[in-house]
Amino acid sequence: MLKGSDAIGLPVVTFDTGEKIEKVSDVVFDHEGSRVLGFLVDEGGWFSSARVLPFESVQTVGPDAVLVPSKAAVIDVKSAPEIARVLRRDNVLKGTKIMTTDGRDLGSMRDLYFDERTGSIEGYDVSGGLFADAYEGRSFVPAPRTITIGEDVAFVPPETAALMEEQVGGIKGAAQSLGGRIEEGAQAAGERLQEGTQVLGEKARSGAQAARAGFGDLAGTASGGLLGAAKGRRVLEPVRGPGGYLIAAPGQIVTDQLIERARAENQEQALLAATGLTAGGAVTSGARGAASTAGSELREGAADLKQGAANLWDRVKGKVGEVKDRSAEELEERRIKAALGRPVTRVVLDRQDGVILNFGELITHGAIERAREEGVLDTLLDSVHKGEAKFSQEDLKAPEQGSESLEREPSSGEPPPPASS
Repeated sequence: MLKGSDAIGLPVVTFDTGEKIEKVSDVVFDHEGSRVLGFLVDEGGWFSSARVLPFESVQTVGPDAVLVPSKAAVIDVKSAPEIARVLRRDNVLKGTKIMTTDGRDLGSMRDLYFDERTGSIEGYDVSGGLFADAYEGRSFVPAPRTITIGEDVAFVPPETAALMEEQVGGIKGAAQSLGGRIEEGAQAAGERLQEGTQVLGEKARSGAQAARAGFGDLAGTASGGLLGAAKGRRVLEPVRGPGGYLIAAPGQIVTDQLIERARAENQEQALLAATGLTAGGAVTSGARGAASTAGSELREGAADLKQGAANLWDRVKGKVGEVKDRSAEELEERRIKAALGRPVTRVVLDRQDGVILNFGELITHGAIERAREEGVLDTLLDSVHKGEAKFSQEDLKAPEQGSESLEREPSSGEPPPPASS
């Protein structure tokens, strides 16, 4: 998978001579067919028409170049009626708002992702909207079967929003299902306790076998790479294969297709890390240990079976909670590292309305700790300026400096800075 903007600027190289003949200046795509039609290499002028490279004439679209069989692959736009029709419409889709037909705002289109082999559009990179990432403010809209482009808004079916929602699954789902089976087994064994010692023994052994099978399913899910647990989660950072192609884009929801793509490229661990599941190994060992303990408890009788099942369920829930907590901590740590040294885009106040950082001042370790103590760390991290600074500090500074500003004068009780030699 490639991002549309990554293709712009790529050289067009012929396979027969190895010559660089053109450079991609734009990506031409048909929103109705949800596919890339080709690449614009020369916009033309008063006395010449545009020249294009149809996608079907492309041999390979790589991260570093577009490979074509020969110079003949680049043609006049008049010879490519489909591309000419799109260029005549002159639709500038960057910035177009995407909404569902039931009125939900999915954000403004910034870029597109396409399959480098077929040209099929896989999704759109959007800013803002219902599912915008808390830090980058971006999300991934999967390409719908139908999209209607209007003057200012593009409309997609309501089910597109459902595909963007993060789902709970994997280990937690398996644990919930297993917990239900254990409780049912415990109740059945308790009821049959009155039927006699022999019947109880048979039922307990049967319950133990069923529970062990359930534990095996859970452990198998974990030891299978935790990719099942990643399904339904949101990708937090790009995942690329060895060749440089995108396997998963930020904001994309992990699906079976995405998991298979990661396996094919041997990037399972990278996909797990991108969803914040690097701490999942603890769940695997915890589930196996719990299975062994519960198996012995089941053999001791119906009462022990119930207690063991309850303990197991608590342990599994605890492990799932640990994974979620660690994932949140890792995400916060990444946001902090990305924010350090960048200016803020607004005044950050503490709970008493004291100024921690003023507009345009740099984020420091001290500012991070102060904001954490005051309970306003999220506010600070949401105020990071992410683009290139094109302004001077003097233009942006408010009259009062923040308490954690690097330029704040030391108080009378603080030692003066050492003199430079």
